[in-house]
Amino acid sequence: MIFVIISEKTYITMNKILLKAIVFVFSTFVFLQCTKETASEPEPIVITEPVSTDPNVGCTDAAATNFKSTATEDDCSCKYDYVSRVSTKTPQDFTKKVLMEEHSGTWCGWCPLAKETSNKLTINPRVISVEIHYNDEMTADKDKIFTPLKNKYGYPAWPSGMVNRRKSIVGSTYIIGESDWSVNVNDLLQTEKTAAGIAIESSLNGNDLTILSHVKVHTATDETYGLGIYLVEDKVAGFPQANYASRNSLFQKYEAYNLPTMIDNILHQNVARDAIAPLIGGLNIPSATTKNGKIYKKLFKITLPSSINVKENCQIVAFLMNQKTNEIINVQIAPVGQLKDWD
Repeated sequence: MIFVIISEKTYITMNKILLKAIVFVFSTFVFLQCTKETASEPEPIVITEPVSTDPNVGCTDAAATNFKSTATEDDCSCKYDYVSRVSTKTPQDFTKKVLMEEHSGTWCGWCPLAKETSNKLTINPRVISVEIHYNDEMTADKDKIFTPLKNKYGYPAWPSGMVNRRKSIVGSTYIIGESDWSVNVNDLLQTEKTAAGIAIESSLNGNDLTILSHVKVHTATDETYGLGIYLVEDKVAGFPQANYASRNSLFQKYEAYNLPTMIDNILHQNVARDAIAPLIGGLNIPSATTKNGKIYKKLFKITLPSSINVKENCQIVAFLMNQKTNEIINVQIAPVGQLKDWD
């Protein structure tokens, strides 16, 4: 065994060096731990949309929380006191859907044939129908629904209807007889995708309905677009339907042939109860959407009409139309209180 004898001065110096080394190691450890903890919890980055300084540009909706009273041009910046669940990301293109606006009435003995054709066509989820009743117990506010359509397209026949408000491909009229619905619908269904889409969300509190609609247009256009909205009630019961096809040999291919002359237990599908946004021309979609691709949002608040039997059967049918021609570009449907995201 070898012993090393050192002086007291050397001993003290060595202790100081050792103490410094311990302090350095401890400080380094603490620093690294603090750095690690800090790195795992970074400060949140808040991204805010630029606000236009132009007094004429901004949110033009008085119901929005950021309404700009001087604005005459809407820049799609409106914010609402509503927690949205619609995705902020949209698909590259949207599913093309078709709207059938059917003229009907319980007194119309040929209408069971139209209802049957409509039910078959709407098995396809890309086909959406609305029954517009006239002169029966289900007739909605004529000034908001029947009259604007009549003033634009003329008096309809019963049954008849419009398919995307496009002229029939087997004729020259917008109002089309039931026998030509299928060929017109199927022609439109050949186009599977479109650049314009709609998302819908809503909440129902008693009889108070709040709707937040979303519109996105991917491809810039010089055309002006409008948003129309129907409130419909599905599966309406309690209103017997006349049936002229009962035991009529000319209509043996229809189910109505085997039904009585008055169908008591019929369910009327998607009956128009209200127009929440104008049906002709629609609510103007800002150029910030049609030209610059911004998402346009609009909040609606209504009280359900007293004519509604079962409010849980209500649905929102929102459609985008060309304001010049009123031809429908795309349409979306969502049950009240439920979300229908982009598709």
